Amino acid sequence: MLKRMSIMIIILSIVFGGIFWFLGYKKPMMVNQYFSNFQPPPATVSSAYAENASRTPFLESIGSVVAVQEVIITSEVAGLIQSIEFSSGQKVKAGQSLVKLDTAVDQAELKGLIASGKLAEANFKRDKQLIERKAVSSLDFETSTAGLRNAEANIERQKATILKKSIRAPFNGKLGIRKVDLGEYLQAGSSIVSLQALDQVYVNFTLPEQHFSKVAIGQVSKVNVSAWKEREFTGKISAIDARINEATRNFTIQVTIDNTDHALLPGMFSEVRLITGTPRTLVTVPEQAIDPKLYGTSVFVVSESKKDDGTILTVERRYVQTGLSLDGYIEITSGLKAGEQVVTAGQLKLQNGSRVVINNTVELNGTAKQE
Repeated sequence: MLKRMSIMIIILSIVFGGIFWFLGYKKPMMVNQYFSNFQPPPATVSSAYAENASRTPFLESIGSVVAVQEVIITSEVAGLIQSIEFSSGQKVKAGQSLVKLDTAVDQAELKGLIASGKLAEANFKRDKQLIERKAVSSLDFETSTAGLRNAEANIERQKATILKKSIRAPFNGKLGIRKVDLGEYLQAGSSIVSLQALDQVYVNFTLPEQHFSKVAIGQVSKVNVSAWKEREFTGKISAIDARINEATRNFTIQVTIDNTDHALLPGMFSEVRLITGTPRTLVTVPEQAIDPKLYGTSVFVVSESKKDDGTILTVERRYVQTGLSLDGYIEITSGLKAGEQVVTAGQLKLQNGSRVVINNTVELNGTAKQE
C-alpha cells in the first residue's frame, strides 16, 4: 500500500512539474521569441520626391481697393433743382455741369445790386471831380469810395452764389447712383451723387512692423480680387505710412494700379502678394508631407535597403525647418535634400523603422490617376 502511494506521488509530481515548467518557462519563452521575430506587414503609403524649385520671396496680406480721387458731390447752397444733366454711372469730365438749381430770385437780386452799383459809381465819379476842386470834404469822398467798393463786392458775391447753383464735376471720373430728383428742394450739404476717378486705383494693406525693413517704394505687388478670379493685377508701392499703429503694431502700405478698364472698384476686398526679393532656388515638398507637432515639424523619409528576400523600404522620421508656402508646395530650409523621397499620405500608421510599400496610383484627394 505504501509502495503504491509513493508511485502515485512520483507520477503526480512529474505531471504537475511538467505543467508548471511549460506554463512558467517554456510558453513565455516561446511567446517572447515569437514577438521578437515578428515583422508587421508593410504599410501602404504615397510618396513624392523633394525637388529644387525657383521661388520669389514675398509677403502676403489683405487690403481694400481705394479710388485715387473720390468725392460725394454736394451743394454749397440751398435751392430748387431746376435740371439734372447726368445719368447714374456716367463718365464725366472735369467742369461738366451736373445739376442746376433755380436762380430766378438770385438773378433779380443781381439786377438790383447792379443798379445800386451804378449809382455808387456815379456818386464816386462826382465826388472825385468835386474833391479835385475842393468842393467836398475828404470824408464825403471816402464815403462814396467805400459805397462803390461795397456795391462791387455785393455784385461779386451774388454772382458767386448764382455760380454755385450750377454744380459741376471737380475732376474726370465715373459717377455713382443719383440720389436726387428733379424739382426736389436741395438743402446745403445734401448728397447728390458720388464721383470716383478710376483710371488708377490704390490698394491699401497692412503688414506687421517686423517686416518694415523689407518694404520699399517701387516694389511690385500682385493683387487678386474675388470678382476676377482668373486675373492678377500688378502694381507698385507708391506710399508707406510714416508711423506704426500703436494698437496693432502694423503699418499701412499703398500700392498704385493702372485700372483703365475700371475692373477694380473702390471697396473691393483684395489679396496682396508683395514681392520682396529676386527668385532663388529652394527645396520643396508637397504640403501633405509635412507633419506639424507641438515639439517640431517633421517628414517621413523613405530609405531603401537590400536583404536576402529582396529590397526593403523603411521610413525615418526627420525634423525639418519650413519656409515659403505656395501652390500646394512648401519650402524646406533645413533637414532635407533634393532627391530624397518623402511620404505624402499614410503617416498616421508610421513610426521610425516602419516598413512601407509605395502606391502612388491614388491621388491625395482620393481620385484615381488616369494612366
